[in-house]
Amino acid sequence: MAVWQVEFVLVPRRAFVGTPRVSLTQLIDEGWWSAERLPSGYSQQLAAVASPGASAASEHQRWGEEDGNRVDVWSEHGKPTRMTARVDVRRLDARFGAMLLQFARVAGALLVRRDGLVIEPTVGAFGAALRSSEAWPHANDPAAHIAAYAEPDDGD
Repeated sequence: MAVWQVEFVLVPRRAFVGTPRVSLTQLIDEGWWSAERLPSGYSQQLAAVASPGASAASEHQRWGEEDGNRVDVWSEHGKPTRMTARVDVRRLDARFGAMLLQFARVAGALLVRRDGLVIEPTVGAFGAALRSSEAWPHANDPAAHIAAYAEPDDGD
């Protein structure tokens, strides 16, 4: 994943109801959609916003660019089990963001940022999650971000 991308896992809202507390790793890597259904025609919906991409495995579908906006769906035995989305904060794409939020609402999903922040699929929450991400400074003020890691000048 590129430093300018923010990654979200789409998790069914029902997974948070009646589920005992789970670790962040399990929350992100779990095949939540094996017990739920993605909306019918999800492939066509995703293809309308991002171009289908090539994948090395038949159980992995991808839409979008490797280092840009993209959506990934993993399947087992032809049934989707896991879904992630990466958002390129260097150049925000309102159409991609709107599609992602609409898709999450229709699917009855919440978005879980890679660091564990759980957000509702609303414009305000999504925007705040992007702005508070580790990727935001890389994309919006890279010089300041790099300068923060520079060694202090000791007067040599």
